[in-house]
Amino acid sequence: MVVSRRPRLIALALLFLALLAIALAIHASATRREGEALISADPETILTDATLRQTARSMGGAIFADNCASCHGVQGRGDGRGIPDLSDGDWLYGQGMVAEIEQTILYGIRSGNMRGWNLAYMPAYARARPYGREAIAPLRPAEVRDVSLFIRSLHDRAGLDPTAVARGAAIYGGKGGCWDCHGGDAGGDPAIGAPDLVDDVWLYGDGSAAAIAQSVSHGRSGRMPAFARKLTPVEVRAVAAYVASLSHIVGNGRDHGA
Repeated sequence: MVVSRRPRLIALALLFLALLAIALAIHASATRREGEALISADPETILTDATLRQTARSMGGAIFADNCASCHGVQGRGDGRGIPDLSDGDWLYGQGMVAEIEQTILYGIRSGNMRGWNLAYMPAYARARPYGREAIAPLRPAEVRDVSLFIRSLHDRAGLDPTAVARGAAIYGGKGGCWDCHGGDAGGDPAIGAPDLVDDVWLYGDGSAAAIAQSVSHGRSGRMPAFARKLTPVEVRAVAAYVASLSHIVGNGRDHGA
């Protein structure tokens, strides 16, 4: 006589599904509690608390992989062609605090969101009209070269024509109006995303006079999408803390370019 095994298999399958449902419910409950802990904490204390830091690294890392790594890279190190390195502790907007990173994630940079960063962009001085928001005089090719040499001289004067550097300094502080965003000391302004030109961290290119001339000639206006409609508040908090953790510090410097 053949005894059917189907009832036993069905019972085992139902038991497995029940156990799986219980496990998923437990995991969801734990994830919910972890998220509540993140969102209720002072964002600047997350990385100093071992439990919260681990939650941010785990939850935020997964969110980063799904939403950010396609541009910033799996390790957040950018590409040297306009995508910033998030692991070097050098920040263009703000000082790298978790709350500041949250705002950038929520509203973006030149994203079209009214609450996003959009106070300025780098003029394209080789164009007849370098800047769309106000009248700025274009620069002749020789002037572009001179001001680029001046910026390069802030790092290394070796082999540079001092006369050209002096002309470039005059353009920087005069006709070019570069000081208005980057400051008289070329230290930049994180309130508007104007990069520090003396810290030897470059978002575009390698910091050579030729690479600088490309930015001066053609301008820079990098963009970052706004995630306010895509990510939940908990997800934004988690990925912001994760990004801050990539540099192991909270706040230090600025990025070149935008």
